[in-house]
Amino acid sequence: MIQRFRLSNSPAMFVFRSITFFCSLYLTGWLLGCNAPSTNTPTTSASPSRPDSVPVLVLKSESVQKEVTLPAELLPLERVQLFAKVPGYLRRISVDIGSRVRQGQVLAVVDAPELVARVAETEANVQTALVRYQNSQDLYRRLSAARQGAGAVSVREVEAARNQMRADSAGWTAAQQILRAQRDQQAYLTITAPFSGIVTRRTVDPGALVGTTQSILEIENNAILRLRVSIPEALTGSRLPSQQLAFQVKAFPGRTFSGTLFRKAETIDPQTRTELWEFRVNNPSGELKAGMFADAKLGLNRAGSSFLVPPSAVVTSQERKFVIRVKNGKTEWVDVSTGFGVGDKQEVFGALAEQDTVLKSANEERKPDQTVIAVVR
Repeated sequence: MIQRFRLSNSPAMFVFRSITFFCSLYLTGWLLGCNAPSTNTPTTSASPSRPDSVPVLVLKSESVQKEVTLPAELLPLERVQLFAKVPGYLRRISVDIGSRVRQGQVLAVVDAPELVARVAETEANVQTALVRYQNSQDLYRRLSAARQGAGAVSVREVEAARNQMRADSAGWTAAQQILRAQRDQQAYLTITAPFSGIVTRRTVDPGALVGTTQSILEIENNAILRLRVSIPEALTGSRLPSQQLAFQVKAFPGRTFSGTLFRKAETIDPQTRTELWEFRVNNPSGELKAGMFADAKLGLNRAGSSFLVPPSAVVTSQERKFVIRVKNGKTEWVDVSTGFGVGDKQEVFGALAEQDTVLKSANEERKPDQTVIAVVR
């Protein structure tokens, strides 16, 4: 019994028990650690990225009006150069530049002695032809009466007399026509005003030889003026609501004049790509002069409604011009063409509709079919 007690309290037994105790503690801690949930387990899958938020605008059709300033020119309502229709010498001229004339007023007289002589000769020929016709007519009547009586005149003689009478009648009529034409030509020696206006040019003096190649006078009717404006092709589809325009000229700084649309050329000039619009301008006082240049202001309206977007919404590349529309959360490129620039907005045309949402600031880096969040601002 004494020997067994000593063995249990020996140093070797103490060491053995200590090792066994610590091994038990370690094993218990390890088992508990395996069963406990881990709070530091790393995430193996990344969370999805959030789509970009982009500012957009909602399209609304609007009536577009734009005021444009274009160069214009004032022209007279009527302008004519007067020539001598027959050669001759200028006997008299009664007007000069600046003279106001009335329609039908005699302005100049030309002398043409050869024409006067021809008229006198033709008058004599008319009288000769008349006498010849009267003689042949009398002969035909006598032969016809004789044929009805004793029958001494043959039928052939009567027919010959009748044919001669007809020929002489035609000769007399032709002579009258020639005389009428020469008298009309003689009337050309007196030059009259074809309309009321003002003389703007005089090129000859009395005694000068005049003909059909050099004008004697030039007359303009400037009581009403034509204002002609060349409208660019892109604007010809627009309209003037009141058919009026305002214009200014350098001769009267600060003053504004008006004109009324009168006619359009209805064709595009292939050289300038413009259409000519003509306006009528009343000028009773004559203060506006034909030939003046003017700055015409036109308030043009589109015939239909349009969409207006900021210029930053339109992307222009070498291949195309487009805006970026957001539909069902996806981007898409829509080809457009541009029209008026109205203030800080740009008119666009394309496959767009009311309530479409379009990016306010677009660029080529924003590709089609990207997922975005549209924010209306």
